[in-house]
Amino acid sequence: MSSAQQLVDELARKREQNPVPNALLDVAKSDRLTQDHMRGLVRTELQCHHTEVPSYGKMLSRFPHRPAADFYIELIDLLHSCGPKLEEAAEELGLPREKKDEWMWPADRRTYSYNGTMSWITAQGNQAATALAVHTDMVVYFPGCTEIAALIREQDVDAPESFLSYYEGDPCEETRRRAIEVVQDGLDRGDDPREAVLMARLLEESFRDFWASAAAA
Repeated sequence: MSSAQQLVDELARKREQNPVPNALLDVAKSDRLTQDHMRGLVRTELQCHHTEVPSYGKMLSRFPHRPAADFYIELIDLLHSCGPKLEEAAEELGLPREKKDEWMWPADRRTYSYNGTMSWITAQGNQAATALAVHTDMVVYFPGCTEIAALIREQDVDAPESFLSYYEGDPCEETRRRAIEVVQDGLDRGDDPREAVLMARLLEESFRDFWASAAAA
């Protein structure tokens, strides 16, 4: 039987062999990143928040036992704590709350690619798949953001401190450890490891569109 760590290692190999492009990081590395791109990142991420909170609530209702229930509650709390910080960054980038209807819904299809994949995993994935997808999300998202923020500081690009402090942090090391515990519990309950790897990899591949949406802003 596969272990949770073996699935994490398998995804890492897939990531090394076939990395998902990060168009926004490419822009930053070429010294072309502007506040328009920062606004694009904030707008794209806000769309993800709109899907993530109800998704974690649905996962909680589908898997209401421990350790899964505690994990999904933690994710909901994390998103709620992040929301005001992201909205502060949006404000300082010229995206005011009172005019949210004017900037909140980008027309680019790629902005919503992550949302569709996450919603499908939420509805169809077994416990191991949902937790492994969340683990993969954190493994991909946070390093990408911290590298972009580091380049902004290095290149002395004009950026609000609220934006940098939001994207520099990685609060989820312990959360990633708990995600692996939930994956293992799912496997112990009989979840198909192939399904878990498939769904986690598909969520990772959706980040191609996530980064491209921000880079196209």
